[in-house]
Amino acid sequence: MDSSGFELSWAISHPELDRSEEDDRVANGRAAVIGAGLAGSAAARALAARDFTVVLFDKGRGPGGRMSTRRAETPLGPVRFDHGAQFITATGESFSEFLEQARTAGAADLWTGRTVSIDRGGNAESLREKTRWVGVPGMSAIVKTALDGFDARFGRRASHVSGEAGAWMIHFEDSPVEGPFDRLVLTLPPEQLIEFLARSDGDFSEIIAEALAAKLSPCWAVMTVPANAADPGFDGAKLLGGAVRWMARMNSRPGQDGPDAWVLHASPDWSEAFLESDADTVARSLTEEAFIRFGLPMPVWSQAHRWRYALVTEAPGTPFGRDPSGTLGCAGDWRLGPRAELAWESGEALGQTLAD
Repeated sequence: MDSSGFELSWAISHPELDRSEEDDRVANGRAAVIGAGLAGSAAARALAARDFTVVLFDKGRGPGGRMSTRRAETPLGPVRFDHGAQFITATGESFSEFLEQARTAGAADLWTGRTVSIDRGGNAESLREKTRWVGVPGMSAIVKTALDGFDARFGRRASHVSGEAGAWMIHFEDSPVEGPFDRLVLTLPPEQLIEFLARSDGDFSEIIAEALAAKLSPCWAVMTVPANAADPGFDGAKLLGGAVRWMARMNSRPGQDGPDAWVLHASPDWSEAFLESDADTVARSLTEEAFIRFGLPMPVWSQAHRWRYALVTEAPGTPFGRDPSGTLGCAGDWRLGPRAELAWESGEALGQTLAD
């Protein structure tokens, strides 16, 4: 995933800021965000709005987290797969305004594909009541837009923090220490957050206790291209019963072209049962179930991806957690529930609170 557009610092990306303005930002505080998904993006924007200089670090090759987009070369041509979040919805003012901004920038649009719910007996019911947003040309474009102008550094796997409140140092597995930072935002999944804080200096007992109580279920995702196009009568389907819970046609989305291509998501129970299975076996099993059921031609290309922390099933119910000093906090959808907008609200609330 191309992340070259996000390696520049705020000052470089915004040449209208002169050196004195940049120095003022530094004087007002330096903040670091670990994780460049929606929660991290929202936190970064909130801190920057309070004149903090913000740096984001992420272990991936580019922004997105579970809103990543994978570009694959297949025998029938290149395809962009949204193999994580399939679409997002917005009800609150802040997230709705941001999505409209993303649409104006050409990075988001409404997905008006035919979406249905299909029960075990094959009975289909239209799901038209939701306004579904997708990224253009893929879901990661939404997060890239949120991070426009920020210093976001990818391929940086943070291991722990040291230092003291208001002077945090971030340690990485294969790169130099970064810091000090006045504020620190962590948007890791609960299990990874627990391990991270257990290796770190500080009193994080309350955050760890809340993370231990949160539960996320896994999800196997399959990206697949049938031998030729065929219409099952829908572009997205919520499936009741069976191993496959959801399937969506990628080329029904705005900004997507190329060959007929599908993403399949396994049910949480099936994903848990086969969590450590071979990826090729998973891809073959799920594709055969879905394609045979709906009469689609067998695939010429398939690939599976395992999301270990996909869907929030139990959450603390508060938007963020903080250490006793109030200078380090955690955010993410695991704090509130399984919706992208809740990840945004969590990160935004934490960023605003840390900046006060």
